[in-house]
Amino acid sequence: MVVDDAAGEPSPGPEAEAGTPGEEGIEVTVDDGLAVVRINRPPHNLLTEPALRLLADALEELEGKARAVVVCSEGRSFCAGANFRSAEAPNPSDPETFEKLTGAFYEQAARVFDCPLPLVAAVQGAAIGAGFGLALACDIRVVGESGWFQANFVRLGIHPGFALSATLPHVVGPGRAADIFLTGRRVGAAEAERIGLAQEVTSDGDLLDRARALAGVIAAAAPLAVRATRTTLRRGLAGAARATMRQELAEQTALAGTADAIEGMAAMLEGRHPHFEGR
Repeated sequence: MVVDDAAGEPSPGPEAEAGTPGEEGIEVTVDDGLAVVRINRPPHNLLTEPALRLLADALEELEGKARAVVVCSEGRSFCAGANFRSAEAPNPSDPETFEKLTGAFYEQAARVFDCPLPLVAAVQGAAIGAGFGLALACDIRVVGESGWFQANFVRLGIHPGFALSATLPHVVGPGRAADIFLTGRRVGAAEAERIGLAQEVTSDGDLLDRARALAGVIAAAAPLAVRATRTTLRRGLAGAARATMRQELAEQTALAGTADAIEGMAAMLEGRHPHFEGR
């Protein structure tokens, strides 16, 4: 577990259990134009490149079958980040392999941004790192009252990723984004709603129903008008996300191999506070 300094308590981290080995766990249902894409890798729905690829595949395959999509997950967390214990995990002590594996992960992330259908994220529990990035790749976020967001990259000794460097300032403004990035602190549901990260906060028990209801209203609207409006609202976002992830990857690769990156990852995996030396 990762210890969250701001909260003073353990929080789910990228090293937590990902579910049954070998089961990537992406489930899709479609009913009357409304799709639900569920990440089923409880308890924390950690992402690997294969799991993210299956999620992108599922979103692509919904074209012509659905008019709106709810992105949700099973378990305690919406997504507590990348699974750094998996065989696909990038090792910060090996910059060349780190660049290759992280680049492959971001290729799948870019496909999520390319999805032509409106995406409503139903966020319960933690949305950390890549999970935070996935939530911001969606158009609208409905958040359970126990939900929270965290971009804890500086606590790992690495640079933010999943295009968060572009999406987070766009959503909350550069000053608030700097606060969230540079402190690595949690943003709870109430604050998330206040600063625009969440469009609605609801009880945990009603979360999926509220997300489905909102997506259902979108699905019932004129589909050509919805698509045209969304295209304007997201104008340039997919391209900007790709360009941002290229820059993020370059910065992350430059930091890979540094003592701080190695220490940050080791501390996270060992469940202790890191000791950084600036080298």
